[in-house]
Amino acid sequence: MNSHGKSIFFFIFFIVCWLSALTNTLQDSAILTLQRGNDAYQSNNYEDAITFYENVLDLQFESATLYYNLGNAHYKNGNNARALLWYERALRLDTKNEDIKHNISFVQQKLIDKIELLPELFIVKWWNTGAKLFTGNQWSIISIVACSFFALCILIILLIRVFWVRSFTTFILIIALLVTVFSIIFAKQETKRYNQNPEGIIMSSVLNVKSTPSEKGSDLFVIHSGLKVGITDQLNEWVEIRLPNGEKGWVLAGNVEII
Repeated sequence: MNSHGKSIFFFIFFIVCWLSALTNTLQDSAILTLQRGNDAYQSNNYEDAITFYENVLDLQFESATLYYNLGNAHYKNGNNARALLWYERALRLDTKNEDIKHNISFVQQKLIDKIELLPELFIVKWWNTGAKLFTGNQWSIISIVACSFFALCILIILLIRVFWVRSFTTFILIIALLVTVFSIIFAKQETKRYNQNPEGIIMSSVLNVKSTPSEKGSDLFVIHSGLKVGITDQLNEWVEIRLPNGEKGWVLAGNVEII
């Protein structure tokens, strides 16, 4: 290796070591700040706990536990809308966490707006429930694993002539194929639901929903803080929201925090 090549090698080595040290420093700082947040929460100092947890977010660290703690701190601090926002964000990272689901349901009971969901056909409800078992990324991983099993089963069938082995492998192959197909569909559905059909939490205590994206639009109905809505369109500083019962209208984007 010539001198020029050695220089490049040592430069790359230095950069890798520096990035590794920086990552470890940030991680240690995040863990320390998180612990301070937990200590503040245990001391009933919820405003400081929120500040510490948000500082962890500023360090580009996130987790369902951190979001859950933020939700708890906001709830204890008397802000139900913020609590629901962070609970919903936590649930997207840990879709099967029963504690998060319980807290969402508990806080929703304290909201002013009690809006019933549009009724769904049984098959549609079953399908959506299945899709929400995992996140889009998790369904993608499942599809890759299932597809690998599918390819392995084909290989076994081609190489092994024992009848019972081929029969059993064929059964596994069919299951792997079904899992692959459904997991790909669910992955696309969940990714689209979050990326193309975002949801938000109303932050304003009282909000008049307009018929058009303008202050001159007529008032359609009134909603309150904490209500979870779908975001169906956006025009300048206005967003069109969709209520759980299907009603739509326009509000200023600053009144809605995207989950």
